[in-house]
Amino acid sequence: MESNREHGLGRPDIVIKDRKKRRAMIIETKHSESEEGMEKDCARAVGQIDINQYARQFLKGYKTVLCYGAAFFEKECMIKRGESEL
Repeated sequence: MESNREHGLGRPDIVIKDRKKRRAMIIETKHSESEEGMEKDCARAVGQIDINQYARQFLKGYKTVLCYGAAFFEKECMIKRGESEL
């Protein structure tokens, strides 16, 4: 597991690698100002993964790259899955 290490054009919040099964997970998180804004912030987090090409590094050596955007407001959490551009 890695946190804020450089990948692509930036630093994703969390990267979890399973080298044995050749899969990786990228998680980008956002703090929401309201419960209603959580969905938009999840989409913004997933968009950041795509724009900054965080998954690009995993083209070689990994079969599966899962991308997730998470938004938090107070004690609430919303998570949306993104599509990696592999």
